[in-house]
Amino acid sequence: MATVREYFDVTAKALNANREWELSDDNGVSRISIYGKLSHSIEENSKYWSFYFPAKADISCIDFILSQPNVAEGVIEYGELEQEIGFVHTPERQKLSAFFFTNRVYIYIDKALSNFEIQAIHKLGDNYGFNIKIRDINYVKKCAELEKPLAFISHDFNDKDDLVRELAIELNKKLCPVWYDEFSLKIGDSLRESIEKGLKESKKCILVLSPSFISNSGWTKKEFNSIIMREIFDKNNVILPIWHNVSAEDVYNYSPDLLDRFGLQSSLGPAELAEKIVEKIRA
Repeated sequence: MATVREYFDVTAKALNANREWELSDDNGVSRISIYGKLSHSIEENSKYWSFYFPAKADISCIDFILSQPNVAEGVIEYGELEQEIGFVHTPERQKLSAFFFTNRVYIYIDKALSNFEIQAIHKLGDNYGFNIKIRDINYVKKCAELEKPLAFISHDFNDKDDLVRELAIELNKKLCPVWYDEFSLKIGDSLRESIEKGLKESKKCILVLSPSFISNSGWTKKEFNSIIMREIFDKNNVILPIWHNVSAEDVYNYSPDLLDRFGLQSSLGPAELAEKIVEKIRA
């Protein structure tokens, strides 16, 4: 599971200016480091703050940051030079002074906050005129749960273009996250470990039974065997078959047990298949 700091570092899809604050105690000893970034959204022509507070930060640390004049004005620091910014892959550029400060502030804090603490932070935000969004450990845990795939799509490479990729897209549109290699694998990932993790975490396993799938004695066969072992271990049916240009005889010769599972025909199309799959998963 990702950490609060990792969410702070990667969440904003914007151009960021970064700053660090060192808070000290009454004796001048450095006590805590707070990291802030001012995110500039090119598309919305707006900017907003995000701050990361470590676990030992308390409400006074948040109060201090929100009370800073440059935070209220949405500038990383006073006296910054006027410049134009933009993404390297487009010719569009905008001046820093052209961005509108939304008064939106994201508070990332590396601990689980109580309801009392959450209310206190929101009250601080109201006092300073900010729209506060809080992202603590509870938020990260919830994100991790929502990111878990509801279905694993086991398929042969040759079926991606005419069915599987579009099916995965349709399922995601219906807020049904899936483990699908083109979406789920990142460079350097172990294929075996990633597939095993996807198979274990997914609520259901979609089998795209096609001539290519049935004749594949490599990855698809290993995935199928793993799915069967999971059913035996969990004592639960997890397979959702899709018949893609195969006959009952083809399926019987591959695995007689699959004839006992009601399957959907790929001729329904990706959109209708996705609708029926989501209905089953959420039943």
